[in-house]
Amino acid sequence: MKTKFLVPVDFTKTSFSAYHYANQLAHQCNGEITLLHIIHGSLATSETQFLDTLDIAMKAATGRLKYFCQKYPSELGYNLHRVKTNREVRFGVPGYTVTDYAHDNHYDYIIAGTRDNHSILDKALGTTSHTLAKTSKVPILFIHENTHFVKPQKIVFALDNIEDFDESIPDFVRFNKSFGASVVFVHVKSEPETKNKAINTLINEILKEKNPGFSFEVKTINGGDTIQSVIDFTIFEKADMLVLVHRKKSLFQKMLSRSVSIKAIDKIHLPILWLTEQTGFNN
Repeated sequence: MKTKFLVPVDFTKTSFSAYHYANQLAHQCNGEITLLHIIHGSLATSETQFLDTLDIAMKAATGRLKYFCQKYPSELGYNLHRVKTNREVRFGVPGYTVTDYAHDNHYDYIIAGTRDNHSILDKALGTTSHTLAKTSKVPILFIHENTHFVKPQKIVFALDNIEDFDESIPDFVRFNKSFGASVVFVHVKSEPETKNKAINTLINEILKEKNPGFSFEVKTINGGDTIQSVIDFTIFEKADMLVLVHRKKSLFQKMLSRSVSIKAIDKIHLPILWLTEQTGFNN
């Protein structure tokens, strides 16, 4: 069964970077792509006066998505691999509609573009990439603009809680079977804990997969600023990809602070594989 990749498209260079990366990855993994454009809004009325306008918007977006898929790459000087690529247009709120579509249609990954420079409105309301990160039940690969596909040879997997990642390990092992990249599991500690306990916990989880197909090591580093410590370590290790696990928080906690992991999306220009507690592959 082919691996299914869903790429949200808003016709920016950022979303093209995600599309280009997805094309290379799908070629590597024998997968297929769906480009999904969301027209902001929904048909929430039974009145008919808006139907013509909606039909025009749908036709315009469908034509633009076809151009984005077939002609835009050559205009930018890119030669894409021959990978099955579908196109879909939907009405809705971009972040939420994408995650619902990915889950309902059993996609294996969302590949989403993200950027550093956000407007004041973006920062106040939250960007689409942050909405994806908070709501998706499907693994996400976040790709920065102008990030080119490189077959991962070394991956850093950042652990926020060394005893609470059992649901994410099987998903990651399946992902890495396509590459066999060596993995450095790193935990940033702010208080004393036993490294041997961390190693034993990891080994037990990985060996449940019987043959993970990659080498790994566990490192614990000290750091007051968790985000910066992980970024510095990833750069020092010359890693090709960073893996983060997002833990769902209570509503009260969400009101008090943004996820530490989500902040990292904006601070590092490497592909970020984003796993959640309820992540589940559909293969």
